[in-house]
Amino acid sequence: MLELPEVITIARQMNAELRGKRITDAVSGTSPHKFAFYNHPAKTYAEVLRGKTVGEVTNDGGFIFTALEPGWTLLLGEMGGRILFHRDATTLPKKHQLLVHFEDGEALTVTIQMWGGIQLVPKAELSNHPRILKRALSPLSPDFTYVYFEHLLADPVEREKKSVKFFMISKPGISGVGNGCLHDILFRAKIHPKRLIVNLTSQEQQALYDATRGTLMQMVEKGGRDTEHDLYNHPGGYKPVLDSRTNGTPCPACGTPIEKIFYLGGAAYFCPHCQV
Repeated sequence: MLELPEVITIARQMNAELRGKRITDAVSGTSPHKFAFYNHPAKTYAEVLRGKTVGEVTNDGGFIFTALEPGWTLLLGEMGGRILFHRDATTLPKKHQLLVHFEDGEALTVTIQMWGGIQLVPKAELSNHPRILKRALSPLSPDFTYVYFEHLLADPVEREKKSVKFFMISKPGISGVGNGCLHDILFRAKIHPKRLIVNLTSQEQQALYDATRGTLMQMVEKGGRDTEHDLYNHPGGYKPVLDSRTNGTPCPACGTPIEKIFYLGGAAYFCPHCQV
């Protein structure tokens, strides 16, 4: 899944490559995918996109917002798959859920491998879009201070019943963080994914905050994780400390074999000695 580090990377690259380009044509829905979520009939995407000019590209959490002038926004979000830029037709994938052709012969494709949203939203309706209404502060924002983080942790409902993993990737969640980024965050914080929030000490809360920002900054600086790809189909430069490839291997800190459990809808990798 593309999470915050990859989304930031791809949005920056799209802004650099696509801004100012005029769309001549588009194709959507030619490779049906059960979990590709359109908000309009697929055949209408070409009608909306044709003749539009790409404006500013930004990100919010796990979503990419691409302004289409005049009057529309292309919203790509919470997706497993690839968003790729093509200098010419030789690198176009055989299957895709969206193909956008530009006036200069270049193209953009969106290919869903797990699930993901490909939505066209009129600018007049954007402020009422569910993603905007649920917007949360980015964990890399200067305003995401420890005081702010502590306030999130202090919610009595969250503290009473919720585990650290649930808190980080579900409501209220850390914007743009999913299961992929979470493993390394919790490893650096030395916290087990099943720990209840109510049982965290003040030192552990600070460690979780520091690990969240520090790990995400490293991932962004290296262009995302090496299990995901950027706009040019290059893998990211950040090699996760914990993921499916490290299951059963020695912990880099203590040598204890890394373990895997299924918890809250996905795998969780952790060191049973370091993370308590």
